[in-house]
Amino acid sequence: MNESVEVIILGSGTCVPSLRRAGPAQCLRAGDVTILVDSAAGTLRQLLKAGIKHDQVDLVLYTHFHPDHTGELVPFIFASKYGPGFRRSRPVMIWGAEGLKQLLGGFEAAYGEWAVPASGSILFEEIPVHMKTSQQFPPLTISTIHTAHTSQSLAYRIETADGRTVVFSGDTDFCQELIEISREADLLVIECAAPEGQKVKGHMTPSEAGTTAHEAGVKHLVLTHFYPECDKSDMLTPCRQKYSGPVTLAEDMMRFIIPANR
Repeated sequence: MNESVEVIILGSGTCVPSLRRAGPAQCLRAGDVTILVDSAAGTLRQLLKAGIKHDQVDLVLYTHFHPDHTGELVPFIFASKYGPGFRRSRPVMIWGAEGLKQLLGGFEAAYGEWAVPASGSILFEEIPVHMKTSQQFPPLTISTIHTAHTSQSLAYRIETADGRTVVFSGDTDFCQELIEISREADLLVIECAAPEGQKVKGHMTPSEAGTTAHEAGVKHLVLTHFYPECDKSDMLTPCRQKYSGPVTLAEDMMRFIIPANR
């Protein structure tokens, strides 16, 4: 694969309404493959702002099933079934931890046929959380590991054939599993929901994010999933005290390019 790998921050916020930050969602584009990682309410519009039509999404990865990460799942299904202009030659894949199909069953119970995809248009796959996994989504390899947030939380490592690697932490507390899956990643997009000194169980502080990146040997660290308190606090200094590499505080619509032949 000679094409650039691009990561787009569609939403850098949380469940708290913000004029500055949309809810959590990221997009990775590699060649002709488009992957959506989580989809807060409003993500379809964020995709359009980024120049991506919803029928261009090939794979949706859910890090866990909290409402601020899955809020656009039903609208995505609904738009794929009834929205004009949704045309694909192959089905969309949606992956998530064990429990994904139970979640879909709840949506169907609530919304009826409106939450059921057209036959063959979307395929769902559950990923085991009790073991590390790795599978092909040509031309990419996607690996997972369970992280410290909920019983269904997964981090995703996406790697090209020539070794370029992006890791999405999802929501997680500091844990060795995230360090393991992030080894030597070109880009680690990591949640950092709380300022230093305001630790919230199940989430990262800047120093914990920095320690993770340092111990994993990450080449570039991107902090995201900011609650409003983060915008009033120094998020960089505590992180840089632990990690000497490049650190970026995510904003909506930020783009990161990992070029080929580095």
